Amino acid sequence: MRKSAEAASRRLLPVAAVLLLLLPAARAQDRLHRRVLEAFRPVVSEPSKSTTRIYCDGSQKAMGAVVQADGYIVTKASELSGNIEVQTHDIPRKLSARIVGTDPTTDLALLKVEAKELPVLAWAGDPVPPIGSWLATPGLESSPVAIGILSVAPRKIPNGGALGITMDRSQDVPRIVEIKPDSGAAKAGLQVGDIIRQVNKDVVKGQQNLRETIGKYQRGDKVTLVVERDGKELTVEATLGSMSQLIMGERAGFQNGLGGKLSDRREGFPLALQHDTVLRPSDCGGPIVDLDGKAVGLNIARAGRVESYALPAALARESIGKLLAQANTMPADSKLVDKQTPAEGEKKIQ
Repeated sequence: MRKSAEAASRRLLPVAAVLLLLLPAARAQDRLHRRVLEAFRPVVSEPSKSTTRIYCDGSQKAMGAVVQADGYIVTKASELSGNIEVQTHDIPRKLSARIVGTDPTTDLALLKVEAKELPVLAWAGDPVPPIGSWLATPGLESSPVAIGILSVAPRKIPNGGALGITMDRSQDVPRIVEIKPDSGAAKAGLQVGDIIRQVNKDVVKGQQNLRETIGKYQRGDKVTLVVERDGKELTVEATLGSMSQLIMGERAGFQNGLGGKLSDRREGFPLALQHDTVLRPSDCGGPIVDLDGKAVGLNIARAGRVESYALPAALARESIGKLLAQANTMPADSKLVDKQTPAEGEKKIQ
């Protein structure tokens, strides 16, 4: 009886969604209204049991998903720091967690907590839902954190690191002719006329080579540059800025940020679904589900005012498989955050 009632509720959701769209003031923000979220409770009733909250030094930094019943949880790697704890759906106290693997390509991290028989996240099958499909982001409560619509099919989100310079087009030498204000290059003290000879350990062989080398890095990454200035070499450290902000300009960046803080790592993903769910950076790292309550991916970044990214299920599962294999082959003492000494009586991860 209960299952048939839930199925009926799910069948009514598309109708409710259409009505919501027809409302005069129906915007993405309106979907956060309590009554709207409550309509999606049947959708998230099961996946919420496999969803977790991730805390770093006492503050919520991300969401997560249980991927193996004996305490393995996946989350967003770049948000992790300090003392990590996990709150699950059914265990009232926070559990101490350790990082046992990371995948820089997808920005996923695998955590291990001391727990058994945790509900494992159920994944949706192929293919990816069509554009226009309604999606829900479960939390630990009965209602979803937020709902949204799939707006763009899976696509590559290129690396976004940028120095903020313009080079002399009359020759292939990577000589700086302009430095963008407030860019990584400006803050590092680079000057017009400088020639960039090396990035970290990579020797620069021309302008295109410099672009490709910088393109390997993310916004916020620090790089060591060897620069030729007035016939002498000097070494400087620069923190890369955002390529998208340089291209779109400060006004576009301001507009995107009006809805709240954006994720620090929001570029450089091999494949991502774009949806218009209004999320906070601390809402990323956990599942996003279809109307059947199955995970179509993992929310990985808030990239704009109404622009969020999710790793598609196939890519997320591939990355998680590698992380689990990595965790099961690493020595126990190498799995601890910041290489701390294991607590007395701590058991080796099996």
